[in-house]
Amino acid sequence: MTILFDYHINFISDSENRTKLPFSVFGMTQQGLSHESHSIGNQDAACIYVGRNLIIGAVSDGCTSGENLNGMSSNQVGAHIMSYLAVRTARKLILKKQISTEFLDEPFQQSMLHDLRRSVNSINPWKSEKTEILKNFFSATIILFVITQNNYIILSCGDGDAFVNDEKIELTSSGGRYFSNNLFDLKFDNSAGYLINPEYRIKCLQKGETKNLRNILISTDGFLDSDVEEDSSFKNFFFNRINNCEKNGFVDRKSEFRTKFLENISETKNGRLWPLDDATFISVQRINKINS
Repeated sequence: MTILFDYHINFISDSENRTKLPFSVFGMTQQGLSHESHSIGNQDAACIYVGRNLIIGAVSDGCTSGENLNGMSSNQVGAHIMSYLAVRTARKLILKKQISTEFLDEPFQQSMLHDLRRSVNSINPWKSEKTEILKNFFSATIILFVITQNNYIILSCGDGDAFVNDEKIELTSSGGRYFSNNLFDLKFDNSAGYLINPEYRIKCLQKGETKNLRNILISTDGFLDSDVEEDSSFKNFFFNRINNCEKNGFVDRKSEFRTKFLENISETKNGRLWPLDDATFISVQRINKINS
């Protein structure tokens, strides 16, 4: 099986992919070899939004194990719903509610949980089957970035990988945590809103000023391993600023990704299988010099 990666991700723009922000954004996904060999579809998902003054991206990884007869799940459903809801929620709060990234954390969680609860209720499962539905369709991680003219923020619940300005943010201790688990025994308080379990909170990984942002990379846990991270092509492709480029917004770098990154990784792997798990990423890179 030739590992090519492709654009099986959701892209949204109400500005015809035009943005005033000095960043290019690019993302792809690939079914894992272990999933392919067991006839399991790609259970990752990603969603990207490009607006005039706003760029948002989310990746989500559906839990493979579940309550199906083969012990597997259909959590690619939850991954697509989670990644889209995350982008939609952040977009709504920032553009319509005028909430800045500085105060986004809590309203984002409350709104996400409200919409996720409505999504589950729309299926109208029998009460005795609700737990099975949540485990089988909605168990998915989420990593999200939001970039505005002045500030940016990275949020997550669950495992995966995140880099900001070449620096890795460790998420390995977050494995097995799914935001949808809050729906198992959800309670509501008139003053505090939904009572979110601390184990399943969407947490802020990093905030900062956009003028200091050079690059962001978020990915599901199947994309990176030590071989990939240590290969020079990884840093060269994802972290070197794109110079002499007039194009911002979503940029088609598929051919460049395959020739400058994948071919090198294939040589590094030297026949070793990769990616075994589904692999999805979104990359953001500044296309001009940072104002200092």
